[in-house]
Amino acid sequence: MVNLFKLFAYITLSILLTSCSFNNTGGFFDNRYDDLEQEVLKKNSKLVFAETKKFNEEILGNISTQISEPIINKNWTQKNLTSGNYIPHLKYENKKQLIHKSKKIGKNKFKIPYLNSEPLLINDNILFSDLSGNIYIYSIDQKEIKWKFNFYKKRFKNLPIIIQLKIFNDNLIASDNLGYLYSLKINTGKLNWAKNYGIPFSSNIKIDNENIFILNQDNKYYSIKAKDGVQNLSLETFPNFLSSKQETNISLDDLNKNLYFITSTGELYSVNYRVNNLNWLFTLFSGTKSRGDDLFFSSPIVYKNDKIFFSTSLSTYSINSRNGKINWEIPFSTYIRPIVTDDFIFFASKDGFLINLNINNGQVNWSKYIYKSSKKLKKEKIGDIVSLSLVSNQVLATTSNGYLLFINFSNGDILNYTRASKAGFYSNPIIANGKIYILDRKMRLLIYN
Repeated sequence: MVNLFKLFAYITLSILLTSCSFNNTGGFFDNRYDDLEQEVLKKNSKLVFAETKKFNEEILGNISTQISEPIINKNWTQKNLTSGNYIPHLKYENKKQLIHKSKKIGKNKFKIPYLNSEPLLINDNILFSDLSGNIYIYSIDQKEIKWKFNFYKKRFKNLPIIIQLKIFNDNLIASDNLGYLYSLKINTGKLNWAKNYGIPFSSNIKIDNENIFILNQDNKYYSIKAKDGVQNLSLETFPNFLSSKQETNISLDDLNKNLYFITSTGELYSVNYRVNNLNWLFTLFSGTKSRGDDLFFSSPIVYKNDKIFFSTSLSTYSINSRNGKINWEIPFSTYIRPIVTDDFIFFASKDGFLINLNINNGQVNWSKYIYKSSKKLKKEKIGDIVSLSLVSNQVLATTSNGYLLFINFSNGDILNYTRASKAGFYSNPIIANGKIYILDRKMRLLIYN
Protein backbone atom coordinates (compact mmCIF):
# COMPACT_ATOMS: atom_id res chain seq x y z
CA MET A 1 0.00 0.00 0.00
CA VAL A 2 2.88 2.38 0.84
CA ASN A 3 4.51 1.75 -2.55
CA LEU A 4 1.21 2.41 -4.34
CA PHE A 5 0.89 5.66 -2.44
CA LYS A 6 4.42 6.71 -3.47
CA LEU A 7 3.67 5.85 -7.09
CA PHE A 8 0.45 7.91 -6.99
CA ALA A 9 2.33 10.83 -5.45
CA TYR A 10 5.06 10.65 -8.08
CA ILE A 11 2.54 10.60 -10.95
CA THR A 12 0.69 13.55 -9.43
CA LEU A 13 3.88 15.56 -9.05
CA SER A 14 4.98 14.68 -12.58
CA ILE A 15 1.69 15.97 -13.99
CA LEU A 16 2.02 19.14 -11.96
CA LEU A 17 5.59 19.75 -13.07
CA THR A 18 4.75 19.17 -16.72
CA SER A 19 3.59 22.73 -17.09
CA CYS A 20 5.51 24.50 -14.36
CA SER A 21 8.79 24.55 -12.52
CA PHE A 22 9.92 25.67 -9.10
CA ASN A 23 12.50 28.39 -8.68
CA ASN A 24 14.52 29.69 -5.73
CA THR A 25 12.31 32.69 -5.17
CA GLY A 26 9.49 30.51 -3.93
CA GLY A 27 7.18 30.95 -6.89
CA PHE A 28 6.26 29.11 -10.06
CA PHE A 29 6.95 30.17 -13.59
CA ASP A 30 5.65 28.89 -16.89
CA ASN A 31 8.23 27.29 -19.18
CA ARG A 32 5.92 27.06 -22.16
CA TYR A 33 6.46 29.26 -25.19
CA ASP A 34 4.02 32.06 -25.78
CA ASP A 35 2.20 32.12 -29.13
CA LEU A 36 4.76 34.36 -30.79
CA GLU A 37 7.69 32.17 -29.79
CA GLN A 38 5.89 29.09 -31.04
CA GLU A 39 5.28 30.74 -34.39
CA VAL A 40 8.91 31.80 -34.73
CA LEU A 41 10.05 28.27 -33.97
CA LYS A 42 7.73 26.84 -36.62
CA LYS A 43 9.02 29.26 -39.24
CA ASN A 44 12.64 28.48 -38.42
CA SER A 45 12.29 24.75 -38.54
CA LYS A 46 9.50 23.84 -40.98
CA LEU A 47 11.87 23.58 -43.98
CA VAL A 48 14.42 21.49 -42.19
CA PHE A 49 12.59 18.92 -40.13
CA ALA A 50 10.16 16.25 -41.11
CA GLU A 51 7.21 15.33 -38.90
CA THR A 52 9.22 12.32 -37.75
CA LYS A 53 11.61 14.79 -36.12
CA LYS A 54 14.49 13.59 -38.23
CA PHE A 55 16.83 16.08 -39.78
CA ASN A 56 16.16 15.45 -43.45
CA GLU A 57 17.55 18.27 -45.56
CA GLU A 58 20.97 19.64 -46.39
CA ILE A 59 21.25 23.41 -46.07
CA LEU A 60 24.14 25.02 -47.92
CA GLY A 61 25.86 27.90 -46.25
CA ASN A 62 29.22 29.44 -45.52
CA ILE A 63 30.10 31.19 -42.28
CA SER A 64 32.38 34.17 -42.81
CA THR A 65 32.75 35.05 -39.11
CA GLN A 66 36.03 33.89 -37.61
CA ILE A 67 36.15 31.85 -34.44
CA SER A 68 38.46 32.55 -31.53
CA GLU A 69 42.12 31.54 -31.77
CA PRO A 70 42.88 27.98 -30.63
CA ILE A 71 44.49 27.61 -27.23
CA ILE A 72 47.15 25.21 -25.98
CA ASN A 73 45.89 22.68 -23.47
CA LYS A 74 48.54 20.78 -21.44
CA ASN A 75 46.51 18.40 -19.29
CA TRP A 76 43.10 16.73 -19.29
CA THR A 77 42.04 16.14 -15.70
CA GLN A 78 38.33 15.32 -16.00
CA LYS A 79 35.79 14.05 -18.47
CA ASN A 80 34.77 16.81 -20.91
CA LEU A 81 37.83 18.84 -19.77
CA THR A 82 36.11 21.68 -17.84
CA SER A 83 33.69 21.91 -14.93
CA GLY A 84 30.94 23.09 -17.30
CA ASN A 85 31.72 20.36 -19.90
CA TYR A 86 32.60 23.17 -22.29
CA ILE A 87 35.60 22.28 -24.43
CA PRO A 88 37.21 25.37 -26.03
CA HIS A 89 38.82 25.68 -29.44
CA LEU A 90 42.07 23.72 -28.95
CA LYS A 91 45.41 23.94 -30.71
CA TYR A 92 46.37 20.97 -32.91
CA GLU A 93 49.65 20.65 -34.84
CA ASN A 94 47.60 19.55 -37.86
CA LYS A 95 50.22 17.23 -39.33
CA LYS A 96 47.79 14.31 -39.10
CA GLN A 97 50.62 11.83 -38.51
CA LEU A 98 50.52 8.85 -36.16
CA ILE A 99 53.50 9.45 -33.84
CA HIS A 100 52.78 6.94 -31.09
CA LYS A 101 51.08 3.56 -31.08
CA SER A 102 51.39 1.58 -27.88
CA LYS A 103 51.16 -2.12 -27.42
CA LYS A 104 48.02 -3.46 -25.77
CA ILE A 105 47.79 -1.75 -22.36
CA GLY A 106 44.40 -2.89 -21.04
CA LYS A 107 41.67 -5.52 -21.29
CA ASN A 108 38.50 -5.36 -23.37
CA LYS A 109 36.70 -8.67 -22.97
CA PHE A 110 33.23 -7.07 -22.81
CA LYS A 111 32.03 -6.01 -26.25
CA ILE A 112 30.03 -2.91 -25.41
CA PRO A 113 29.14 -1.15 -28.70
CA TYR A 114 29.98 2.37 -27.54
CA LEU A 115 31.54 3.40 -24.26
CA ASN A 116 31.39 7.16 -23.71
CA SER A 117 34.78 7.28 -22.00
CA GLU A 118 37.82 9.54 -22.10
CA PRO A 119 41.37 8.97 -20.92
CA LEU A 120 42.92 11.58 -18.63
CA LEU A 121 46.30 13.20 -19.12
CA ILE A 122 48.69 14.71 -16.59
CA ASN A 123 52.40 15.40 -16.93
CA ASP A 124 52.65 13.27 -20.06
CA ASN A 125 50.97 10.32 -18.34
CA ILE A 126 47.70 8.77 -19.55
CA LEU A 127 45.23 7.50 -16.93
CA PHE A 128 42.35 5.25 -17.95
CA SER A 129 40.27 2.26 -16.87
CA ASP A 130 39.04 -0.88 -18.60
CA LEU A 131 35.82 -2.86 -18.15
CA SER A 132 37.58 -5.47 -16.00
CA GLY A 133 37.96 -2.90 -13.21
CA ASN A 134 41.63 -2.09 -13.84
CA ILE A 135 42.91 1.46 -13.54
CA TYR A 136 46.20 2.24 -15.30
CA ILE A 137 48.72 5.03 -15.57
CA TYR A 138 50.78 4.83 -18.74
CA SER A 139 53.97 6.82 -19.30
CA ILE A 140 54.12 8.12 -22.87
CA ASP A 141 57.84 8.92 -22.64
CA GLN A 142 58.79 5.55 -21.18
CA LYS A 143 56.17 3.65 -23.23
CA GLU A 144 55.18 1.50 -20.27
CA ILE A 145 52.56 1.15 -17.54
CA LYS A 146 53.79 2.81 -14.33
CA TRP A 147 51.16 1.15 -12.14
CA LYS A 148 47.95 -0.82 -12.34
CA PHE A 149 45.25 -0.99 -9.66
CA ASN A 150 42.18 -3.21 -9.27
CA PHE A 151 39.87 -2.62 -6.33
CA TYR A 152 37.40 -5.43 -7.01
CA LYS A 153 37.04 -8.94 -5.70
CA LYS A 154 37.05 -11.96 -7.98
CA ARG A 155 33.26 -12.30 -7.73
CA PHE A 156 32.91 -9.28 -10.00
CA LYS A 157 35.16 -10.68 -12.73
CA ASN A 158 32.23 -11.57 -15.02
CA LEU A 159 30.61 -8.13 -14.74
CA PRO A 160 31.56 -5.13 -16.88
CA ILE A 161 32.76 -2.48 -14.44
CA ILE A 162 32.31 1.06 -15.76
CA ILE A 163 34.56 3.49 -13.90
CA GLN A 164 34.47 7.29 -13.98
CA LEU A 165 37.73 9.11 -13.19
CA LYS A 166 38.62 12.63 -12.01
CA ILE A 167 42.04 14.01 -11.09
CA PHE A 168 41.98 16.18 -7.97
CA ASN A 169 45.23 17.64 -6.71
CA ASP A 170 47.61 14.64 -6.40
CA ASN A 171 44.78 12.11 -6.20
CA LEU A 172 42.59 10.17 -8.60
CA ILE A 173 38.89 9.92 -7.66
CA ALA A 174 37.04 6.87 -9.06
CA SER A 175 33.35 5.91 -9.04
CA ASP A 176 31.68 2.88 -10.58
CA ASN A 177 28.45 1.16 -11.58
CA LEU A 178 28.60 -1.04 -8.45
CA GLY A 179 28.20 1.85 -5.96
CA TYR A 180 31.85 2.24 -4.90
CA LEU A 181 33.69 5.52 -4.57
CA TYR A 182 37.43 5.57 -3.85
CA SER A 183 40.60 7.64 -4.07
CA LEU A 184 44.13 6.72 -5.20
CA LYS A 185 47.51 8.45 -5.05
CA ILE A 186 48.43 9.31 -8.64
CA ASN A 187 52.16 8.80 -8.14
CA THR A 188 51.91 5.34 -6.60
CA GLY A 189 48.40 3.96 -7.20
CA LYS A 190 48.05 3.48 -3.43
CA LEU A 191 44.49 3.48 -2.06
CA ASN A 192 43.66 6.52 0.11
CA TRP A 193 40.10 5.54 1.03
CA ALA A 194 37.09 3.63 -0.28
CA LYS A 195 33.36 3.86 0.41
CA ASN A 196 30.42 1.69 -0.65
CA TYR A 197 27.29 3.76 -1.27
CA GLY A 198 25.19 0.73 -2.21
CA ILE A 199 23.51 2.02 -5.39
CA PRO A 200 25.45 2.20 -8.69
CA PHE A 201 26.77 5.63 -9.60
CA SER A 202 25.63 6.74 -13.04
CA SER A 203 27.19 10.14 -13.68
CA ASN A 204 30.49 11.81 -14.34
CA ILE A 205 32.38 13.27 -11.35
CA LYS A 206 32.66 16.97 -10.58
CA ILE A 207 34.66 18.54 -7.75
CA ASP A 208 34.68 22.07 -6.34
CA ASN A 209 36.12 23.32 -3.05
CA GLU A 210 37.19 19.76 -2.13
CA ASN A 211 33.64 18.40 -2.48
CA ILE A 212 32.69 15.63 -4.91
CA PHE A 213 29.38 15.93 -6.76
CA ILE A 214 27.86 12.78 -8.22
CA LEU A 215 24.52 11.15 -9.12
CA ASN A 216 23.49 7.54 -8.57
CA GLN A 217 21.25 5.25 -10.59
CA ASP A 218 18.21 6.17 -8.46
CA ASN A 219 18.72 9.83 -9.45
CA LYS A 220 19.98 10.76 -5.98
CA TYR A 221 22.50 13.61 -5.92
CA TYR A 222 25.40 13.55 -3.42
CA SER A 223 27.93 16.03 -2.13
CA ILE A 224 30.86 14.03 -0.71
CA LYS A 225 34.15 15.09 0.94
CA ALA A 226 37.08 14.43 -1.36
CA LYS A 227 39.51 13.92 1.52
CA ASP A 228 37.74 10.88 2.99
CA GLY A 229 34.64 9.98 0.92
CA VAL A 230 32.22 10.91 3.74
CA GLN A 231 28.85 12.31 2.63
CA ASN A 232 28.18 15.99 3.21
CA LEU A 233 24.75 16.42 1.71
CA SER A 234 22.31 14.64 -0.56
CA LEU A 235 19.24 15.57 -2.53
CA GLU A 236 16.41 13.22 -3.40
CA THR A 237 14.94 13.66 -6.88
CA PHE A 238 12.13 11.81 -8.61
CA PRO A 239 12.82 8.08 -8.27
CA ASN A 240 13.47 5.89 -11.26
CA PHE A 241 10.99 2.98 -11.14
CA LEU A 242 12.62 1.36 -14.15
CA SER A 243 16.27 0.42 -14.00
CA SER A 244 18.31 2.53 -16.39
CA LYS A 245 21.92 1.96 -17.40
CA GLN A 246 22.15 5.35 -19.07
CA GLU A 247 25.02 7.55 -18.02
CA THR A 248 23.70 10.78 -16.57
CA ASN A 249 25.68 13.97 -16.67
CA ILE A 250 26.58 16.83 -14.32
CA SER A 251 27.71 20.27 -15.41
CA LEU A 252 29.11 22.86 -12.98
CA ASP A 253 28.90 26.63 -12.88
CA ASP A 254 31.64 27.09 -10.30
CA LEU A 255 31.41 30.91 -10.37
CA ASN A 256 27.81 30.98 -9.12
CA LYS A 257 28.10 27.63 -7.27
CA ASN A 258 25.35 25.98 -9.31
CA LEU A 259 25.25 22.54 -10.80
CA TYR A 260 22.97 21.17 -13.50
CA PHE A 261 21.97 17.59 -14.20
CA ILE A 262 19.31 15.62 -16.07
CA THR A 263 17.87 12.55 -14.40
CA SER A 264 17.00 9.30 -16.17
CA THR A 265 13.31 10.19 -15.73
CA GLY A 266 13.65 13.39 -17.78
CA GLU A 267 13.94 16.25 -15.27
CA LEU A 268 16.53 19.00 -15.54
CA TYR A 269 17.69 20.28 -12.14
CA SER A 270 19.54 23.40 -11.12
CA VAL A 271 20.96 23.19 -7.59
CA ASN A 272 23.04 25.69 -5.65
CA TYR A 273 25.60 23.37 -4.08
CA ARG A 274 26.93 25.94 -1.64
CA VAL A 275 23.63 25.92 0.33
CA ASN A 276 22.12 22.71 -1.17
CA ASN A 277 19.11 24.64 -2.46
CA LEU A 278 16.97 23.85 -5.50
CA ASN A 279 17.08 26.81 -7.86
CA TRP A 280 14.61 25.48 -10.41
CA LEU A 281 13.34 22.29 -11.99
CA PHE A 282 12.31 21.81 -15.60
CA THR A 283 10.41 18.74 -16.83
CA LEU A 284 11.48 17.77 -20.33
CA PHE A 285 8.23 15.92 -21.14
CA SER A 286 5.13 18.02 -21.64
CA GLY A 287 1.55 16.93 -22.03
CA THR A 288 1.99 16.92 -25.80
CA LYS A 289 5.33 15.15 -25.74
CA SER A 290 5.26 11.63 -24.48
CA ARG A 291 8.09 9.19 -24.55
CA GLY A 292 6.16 6.87 -26.83
CA ASP A 293 8.54 4.18 -27.98
CA ASP A 294 11.56 6.36 -27.26
CA LEU A 295 13.79 5.50 -24.34
CA PHE A 296 14.73 8.77 -22.68
CA PHE A 297 18.34 9.77 -22.95
CA SER A 298 20.31 12.99 -22.83
CA SER A 299 23.60 14.10 -24.28
CA PRO A 300 26.24 15.67 -22.00
CA ILE A 301 25.12 19.04 -20.64
CA VAL A 302 27.31 21.96 -21.70
CA TYR A 303 27.23 25.16 -19.63
CA LYS A 304 28.63 28.41 -21.05
CA ASN A 305 27.80 32.07 -20.42
CA ASP A 306 24.51 31.51 -18.57
CA LYS A 307 23.26 29.04 -21.18
CA ILE A 308 22.79 25.27 -20.96
CA PHE A 309 22.93 23.14 -24.11
CA PHE A 310 21.92 19.50 -24.43
CA SER A 311 19.87 17.06 -26.48
CA THR A 312 17.30 14.43 -25.49
CA SER A 313 15.45 11.66 -27.31
CA LEU A 314 12.91 14.32 -28.36
CA SER A 315 14.64 17.65 -28.94
CA THR A 316 17.77 19.75 -28.65
CA TYR A 317 17.66 22.68 -26.25
CA SER A 318 19.21 25.92 -25.17
CA ILE A 319 18.10 26.80 -21.62
CA ASN A 320 18.58 30.00 -19.62
CA SER A 321 20.61 28.81 -16.62
CA ARG A 322 19.35 31.61 -14.36
CA ASN A 323 15.65 30.74 -14.51
CA GLY A 324 15.21 27.47 -16.44
CA LYS A 325 13.31 29.06 -19.33
CA ILE A 326 13.82 27.84 -22.88
CA ASN A 327 15.91 30.04 -25.16
CA TRP A 328 15.20 27.80 -28.15
CA GLU A 329 14.24 24.22 -28.95
CA ILE A 330 14.95 22.34 -32.18
CA PRO A 331 13.33 18.95 -32.94
CA PHE A 332 16.36 16.78 -33.63
CA SER A 333 18.23 14.39 -31.36
CA THR A 334 21.83 13.43 -30.65
CA TYR A 335 23.85 11.52 -28.05
CA ILE A 336 26.96 13.58 -28.68
CA ARG A 337 28.33 16.51 -26.70
CA PRO A 338 28.02 19.65 -28.87
CA ILE A 339 30.78 22.05 -29.83
CA VAL A 340 30.03 25.48 -28.36
CA THR A 341 31.68 28.73 -29.48
CA ASP A 342 30.79 32.36 -28.80
CA ASP A 343 28.62 32.57 -31.93
CA PHE A 344 27.86 29.02 -33.09
CA ILE A 345 27.01 25.59 -31.84
CA PHE A 346 27.74 22.36 -33.72
CA PHE A 347 25.74 19.15 -33.38
CA ALA A 348 25.93 15.74 -35.03
CA SER A 349 22.43 14.30 -35.31
CA LYS A 350 21.47 10.63 -35.01
CA ASP A 351 20.52 10.76 -38.69
CA GLY A 352 24.03 11.55 -39.95
CA PHE A 353 23.86 15.34 -40.31
CA LEU A 354 26.47 17.76 -39.08
CA ILE A 355 24.61 20.93 -38.14
CA ASN A 356 25.78 24.47 -37.41
CA LEU A 357 23.34 26.68 -35.45
CA ASN A 358 23.29 30.28 -34.37
CA ILE A 359 23.89 30.04 -30.63
CA ASN A 360 21.48 32.86 -29.78
CA ASN A 361 18.34 31.78 -31.67
CA GLY A 362 18.93 28.20 -32.88
CA GLN A 363 18.70 29.22 -36.54
CA VAL A 364 20.37 26.69 -38.85
CA ASN A 365 23.35 28.23 -40.67
CA TRP A 366 24.21 25.05 -42.58
CA SER A 367 23.74 21.30 -42.42
CA LYS A 368 25.69 18.56 -44.18
CA TYR A 369 24.90 14.89 -44.61
CA ILE A 370 28.36 13.47 -44.08
CA TYR A 371 27.78 10.25 -46.00
CA LYS A 372 27.26 12.21 -49.24
CA SER A 373 30.52 14.10 -48.93
CA SER A 374 32.56 11.38 -50.61
CA LYS A 375 31.88 8.12 -52.44
CA LYS A 376 34.37 6.49 -50.09
CA LEU A 377 32.59 7.70 -46.94
CA LYS A 378 29.56 5.46 -46.87
CA LYS A 379 27.81 4.88 -43.55
CA GLU A 380 28.33 1.15 -43.57
CA LYS A 381 32.07 1.80 -43.97
CA ILE A 382 32.84 4.61 -41.53
CA GLY A 383 29.99 4.08 -39.04
CA ASP A 384 28.26 6.70 -36.91
CA ILE A 385 29.81 9.89 -35.62
CA VAL A 386 30.48 9.39 -31.88
CA SER A 387 32.32 12.59 -30.87
CA LEU A 388 32.99 16.17 -31.97
CA SER A 389 35.86 18.52 -31.11
CA LEU A 390 37.06 21.87 -32.44
CA VAL A 391 40.78 21.81 -33.28
CA SER A 392 42.75 24.49 -35.15
CA ASN A 393 39.82 25.82 -37.17
CA GLN A 394 38.50 22.35 -37.99
CA VAL A 395 35.77 20.13 -36.61
CA LEU A 396 37.29 16.80 -35.58
CA ALA A 397 34.76 13.96 -35.72
CA THR A 398 35.46 10.38 -34.66
CA THR A 399 33.35 7.49 -35.91
CA SER A 400 32.32 4.11 -34.56
CA ASN A 401 34.48 2.30 -37.14
CA GLY A 402 37.70 4.04 -36.18
CA TYR A 403 37.83 7.04 -38.55
CA LEU A 404 39.09 10.54 -37.83
CA LEU A 405 37.29 13.13 -39.98
CA PHE A 406 38.59 16.71 -40.33
CA ILE A 407 35.79 19.03 -41.39
CA ASN A 408 35.66 22.68 -42.50
CA PHE A 409 33.90 24.53 -39.69
CA SER A 410 32.52 27.22 -41.97
CA ASN A 411 30.53 24.97 -44.35
CA GLY A 412 30.76 21.32 -43.21
CA ASP A 413 32.93 20.07 -46.08
CA ILE A 414 35.21 17.15 -45.21
CA LEU A 415 38.81 18.31 -45.68
CA ASN A 416 40.49 14.94 -45.14
CA TYR A 417 40.19 11.77 -43.12
CA THR A 418 42.09 8.73 -41.95
CA ARG A 419 41.18 5.36 -40.51
CA ALA A 420 43.08 5.36 -37.24
CA SER A 421 42.01 1.88 -36.15
CA LYS A 422 40.22 -0.96 -37.92
CA ALA A 423 39.16 -2.20 -34.47
CA GLY A 424 37.23 1.02 -33.76
CA PHE A 425 37.63 3.35 -30.79
CA TYR A 426 37.34 2.50 -27.11
CA SER A 427 37.37 6.14 -26.02
CA ASN A 428 36.61 9.62 -27.26
CA PRO A 429 39.69 11.69 -28.14
CA ILE A 430 41.36 14.22 -25.91
CA ILE A 431 43.48 17.08 -27.26
CA ALA A 432 46.53 18.38 -25.43
CA ASN A 433 49.98 19.75 -26.29
CA GLY A 434 48.87 20.10 -29.92
CA LYS A 435 48.18 16.36 -30.20
CA ILE A 436 45.20 13.99 -30.36
CA TYR A 437 45.14 11.08 -27.87
CA ILE A 438 42.69 8.21 -28.27
CA LEU A 439 42.33 4.55 -27.21
CA ASP A 440 41.17 1.94 -29.68
CA ARG A 441 39.28 -1.29 -28.98
CA LYS A 442 42.49 -3.30 -28.88
CA MET A 443 43.40 -1.09 -25.90
CA ARG A 444 46.22 0.66 -27.71
CA LEU A 445 47.01 4.34 -27.21
CA LEU A 446 47.18 6.27 -30.49
CA ILE A 447 48.70 9.76 -30.65
CA TYR A 448 48.45 12.05 -33.70
CA ASN A 449 50.33 15.34 -34.15
